[in-house]
Amino acid sequence: LVASISLAFLPDTIPTHFGINGEADQYGSKYFILLISLISITIGIIMLIVSNMKKLTDNYRKYLIRTSTILQIVFLVVNVVFIIYASAYTNEEVTFDISKLLLPILGVVFIVIGNFMPKVEKNNTLGMKTAWSLYNEVTWQKTQRFSGFMSVVTGVIVIITSVFFDDTVNFIILMSLLVIMLVSSTIASYIYYKEEKSKE
Repeated sequence: LVASISLAFLPDTIPTHFGINGEADQYGSKYFILLISLISITIGIIMLIVSNMKKLTDNYRKYLIRTSTILQIVFLVVNVVFIIYASAYTNEEVTFDISKLLLPILGVVFIVIGNFMPKVEKNNTLGMKTAWSLYNEVTWQKTQRFSGFMSVVTGVIVIITSVFFDDTVNFIILMSLLVIMLVSSTIASYIYYKEEKSKE
């Protein structure tokens, strides 16, 4: 609805992509705004269908719905940001540090997901999944708890750094944090697995 209404006042040509330096590097039709909405709607429908499968537990279903809601909010904010910038677009030299808007939002998403992860029951779809974390319920819970903590820490750092650094530095920090979060969670799952094996 928001995207459709925006078509009435958007210029025919708008920026459709920004490089990590904050400069618009691709331009296209204003109808590009509808593509973002289409992706959002498609993801929402898929998540809704999956969450209504009978074989899912209530906990798993709630997690899917919450995750879908977070994704929809993120897509909405991204769409609004693009609309606001596109409506003020006048020439191809204008720059826009989109990281100042999107990274804090992404940080909040990491924090929310991090709080949900310890509540996810053992499954083969969601959560931090490795052969070690799936070994038993104990390794699963410990791994999700650790991964959730790392996700929250990542989110907090992303929010803070987005205020003090430019988009290029923020991008490097974000990628570094994601690698650290993934590697440390994988190592943690192995350690928990070895602990459980030693008890046997």
